[in-house]
Amino acid sequence: MKNLLTATLIVGFAFGFQSCKKEQKPTDEAPKVLKGLTLNILPTWEGATMVTGKMQYSKPDGEVLQLRTWGMILAKLALVKSDNSLVMLGDGYQWVDVASGRLSFNYPDVPVGTYKGIQFQLGPDSAANHGDPNLWPSNHPLNANLSGLHWGWSGGYIFQAFDGEFKDSASATVTKGFSFHTAGNVFNQLFFMPFNFELAGTPKTAVLEFKADEFFKNPIELHLKDKSVSHSTGNDEKTLMSKLIGNASDAFSVKSVN
Repeated sequence: MKNLLTATLIVGFAFGFQSCKKEQKPTDEAPKVLKGLTLNILPTWEGATMVTGKMQYSKPDGEVLQLRTWGMILAKLALVKSDNSLVMLGDGYQWVDVASGRLSFNYPDVPVGTYKGIQFQLGPDSAANHGDPNLWPSNHPLNANLSGLHWGWSGGYIFQAFDGEFKDSASATVTKGFSFHTAGNVFNQLFFMPFNFELAGTPKTAVLEFKADEFFKNPIELHLKDKSVSHSTGNDEKTLMSKLIGNASDAFSVKSVN
């Protein structure tokens, strides 16, 4: 009888202890995180997937170009919440490179929530732009040895570089070169791409379309035969780069989040 009583008391104590534990749920639970947001960059030319190499692309004026390189350094890469607050993707920096296929990036910890778009700035702010590139880890987008997009102490980073060859028309036999390098903090263009979506606890993929043809048209049609080089130095080159960047205001958009 004594053993039965003891067992009953133990069971009752354990049940009561478990009940107390259930009642002691914290009022403020830690925020949940989404394990895996993948950001894919989709480079296109007039709606078709763009690649570097032998593929040729036509402009509205009949010029035909062939890309060798197209790379960009992004800063302040972030999701924009419905209240306009930002959720940085990683530390906000990324290097995008079409030629090497560096177009997909995974961010393992992103807060759940409702978002209204994605944004980034072309190139780093002045402090990082003119800082020591060797201080960054070897796999960081701002490490000069990784991207090759750095001009040295005075020039800072090349925010964007696209180079290749072009012909005046599809039937032309003479091939010429073009080279456009965006640099200098005057060209720290901020791009916001609206797209309403919700992250609710499962991995998702966002596709960011990069419409390269938009750099050469709307609102200003640019003719490579008139001027095909700008490294963002000197008044004429800066004027041309301003037109390129101005045309690119609608070059980026969020295609999907699934």
